[in-house]
Parts: sequence; structure tokens; C-alpha cells
Amino acid sequence: MSHVLVLDAGGTISSRADARGVLSGGRGLALAAGAGDVRLSLQQVHAGLSDELSLADAAAIVRAAQAAADGAGDLAGDLAGIVVAHGTDTMEETAFLADLVWTSSLPLVFTGAQRAPVHPQFDGAQNLTDAVALAADPAARDRGVLLAFGGRVIPSRHAVKAHTSALTGFEDRQGDAGRPDDVLARLPRLQDRPAALSELRLEPSVEILAASLGSGGGLVDAAIAQGARGMVLQALGRGNASPPVVAAVGRACAAGIVVLVASRCPFGQVAPDYASGARLADAGAIFSDDLGASQARLLLSAMLGLETAGEAAAARIRAWLAV
Repeated sequence: MSHVLVLDAGGTISSRADARGVLSGGRGLALAAGAGDVRLSLQQVHAGLSDELSLADAAAIVRAAQAAADGAGDLAGDLAGIVVAHGTDTMEETAFLADLVWTSSLPLVFTGAQRAPVHPQFDGAQNLTDAVALAADPAARDRGVLLAFGGRVIPSRHAVKAHTSALTGFEDRQGDAGRPDDVLARLPRLQDRPAALSELRLEPSVEILAASLGSGGGLVDAAIAQGARGMVLQALGRGNASPPVVAAVGRACAAGIVVLVASRCPFGQVAPDYASGARLADAGAIFSDDLGASQARLLLSAMLGLETAGEAAAARIRAWLAV
């Protein structure tokens, strides 16, 4: 019998409701002893909702999964895979953070719920069942970190919470969400993916700044004044922005701040195909290719955590994106 470890990281799937129906964390995950031919064990690593998570909390969840995969304590031996039950609001970020450092061939699968356990349409039980089955599936080995949600599988690099409350909830930014067999067959193996980071140290002074119609450059200038080491511009379309924003990003790059460009669009990639995007690239901004803004922020935070110099962090990011 194979063994799957479930890490309870809080969120709606393990939430409680007060007399008004307002949800909070702390209930704890309800877990059966086994599922078919899979033996389950449970470890709580966070008790609150995912909007309460700090970068340090997310890193602690990742490290707990790493420790289990490395065979720490009494979890070694027949461990087939690991599931993280996580809140949906920031699941895409913690899952991507895990993927940046994941070197184990064991599957690491994130899941959660859009409806609370008290709701008559609670979806957490089925999502957890699907995640456990995926974590125990030999075909999922050596595929990195995945999301199992709403009957579909999504690689963590492309996951985005696309609906606030729908039971499907998550989409693949490249449009490739699907059934496990279909998704696993086209996913690259670990050796064909960007090299995992050697350690996890996160730089906190990295924020996402959103551009929109007629945006000024004030938010970018404020981030410069506050001593930001990095920023993600959530740009228009393929990676475009108004002239004042482009000028402000130029000032940020000249000040040694690493700037990544992502899109506010939920699907697709960015590239400097238009005049404003080309000016951003000429100023030194890095286009984050297929990453969403939330993933780009964590990539930038992790690389700045490893490098004291912005130029060195930028070089690491460019190399990571090139794979």
C-alpha cells in the first residue's frame, strides 16, 4: 500500500463559520485514514486562511514538503507523494514557490476548496480525493508541482485563480488545464525544466504595480522612494504601458531596481512587440514570458534573496526564463 502525506495549510477547505456565516481558519482538515489502496497521514503546517499568509509562512509550507520528500522523521520509505491542502486565494503563489526549489521525483500536489465544509456543495472532499489519487499516480513522478482542482490538473507555473467562487476556480494561463492523463503526458520532466534554486530566501521588498488606461508613474516612483529592490509591472496586453509608466520604469531600472513585466490578462505571454513594450525592454525591464504577475513576483523575490546585487539577480532570472 502506497503512502500519501497530506499537509494541512489551512484555507477554505479546513475553515469554520461563525454565527453570521463568516469564514475563518482554525478548524483543521478532516481526513479519513485511507483512500482505496492509499494510506494517508496528516500534518498541519498552517491553521489560518491563505490571505493571512506571509512570505515566511509560505516558505515554511514549502520547507515542510521538502523535508517530507527528503525522508525526514518517520515519513520515509513508502511515501508515494505529497498533497498540500491550501487556501485558494494564494495557492498559485505557494505552489509556484515550491516549484522553484522542488528537486524530488515525488509528486507535490496542491488543492483546496471554493466552498466551506459547512456548505451543502462543499467541494473540498472531492478535490482532496483527486489530489491524493494524482500524488499516488506513478505517472505524476518527476513532473514537479501540480494543482488538482475542479476535476482538472494544472502545472503550478501556469496556474491562476480565475474565478472568485466557481467550483473550477483555477485556469491554466496557457489554456492547457485538463484531465490528469492528458496534462501529465505533455509536461516536461524535472531535468528538462529550469534548474531548481539551491535554497529559499525571499526578499520582501518586491511588489506588484498595476498599469491601466492613462496610468501615471507615481506608484513606480513611490516604490523607488521606499527602497524597493524589485517590482513587477502588471502591464497591459502583451506588456505595454502608458508613457508616464514607461518613463518611471526607466528611472527604476536606472536606480538598480529589477523590474519584471507581466500582463494583467489572465491568459497568454508577454513580449516587447509594441513600441511601449520595446521601450520598457530597452530600459532594462525583463519580460516574464508565460508567468503571471503573482509568479513573477515570487521568482523575483527568490532571486533577489539569493543575490545582493540586482544585476546578478537579473542575470539569474533571464537564465531561468530562457529554459
